[in-house]
Amino acid sequence: MHSCIDWPKRYKDRPFADYVLNCFGDSTTWGDNGVDGGSMQTSWPSFLEKNGLFKTVRNYGVCGSRVALTDDRDDSFFERYRAMKDDDVDVITLMGGVNDFQHDVPLGILGVRDERTFYGAFDIVLSGIIEQAPEASVVVFTPTANMFHNPAKNYPTSLQPNARGLHQKDYVEAVKKVSEHYAVPVVDLYASSGMCPFVEQQQVKNMPDGLHYSVEGYARLARRIYEELLHLA
Repeated sequence: MHSCIDWPKRYKDRPFADYVLNCFGDSTTWGDNGVDGGSMQTSWPSFLEKNGLFKTVRNYGVCGSRVALTDDRDDSFFERYRAMKDDDVDVITLMGGVNDFQHDVPLGILGVRDERTFYGAFDIVLSGIIEQAPEASVVVFTPTANMFHNPAKNYPTSLQPNARGLHQKDYVEAVKKVSEHYAVPVVDLYASSGMCPFVEQQQVKNMPDGLHYSVEGYARLARRIYEELLHLA
């Protein structure tokens, strides 16, 4: 059996070797492992860079960051995307939404650009990124399914509704609909990440807390994302 860490060795042709990649997201982009903190150095963006698959990879992941503007934080996607360095970027990935689901952010309505709703904020952020870097390839990834267990807070899993009666899949569908509106390719990692948090053996090895990834999990996620970028970016 091949190690999940060694998969980059199989790619002799590396079409993005001189490309700059910006990765915009939350804790699963930053590199949180759900056990002892994690780090950017073990994240999937770092994995792509240190294996020479991209020339430069910038990690714009922030733990706990929501897409929508909320009163209790100041690090939403809406508040951060304008600060992203984009004058030299070739590819931009955007992945988020699980924190909006877990913290009961209103879903909103497709086409209504209200930064305090998920639909509205995602619309503003995605269109804003396209406007800032019109020559870059933008690819959206939905948040992955979760079976998150936090000892201090009772967050809903993908199988449960949040306080608004919404499921994570409602936010996933919003990501897909907004991306479609802007003709941006979207990869449904919720449905096809290749790592299931509902199967104990996979969860323990790849997603220790049911949401964030281990070193092996991030290596697998990096492969899944890279293979999609080969087709879409």
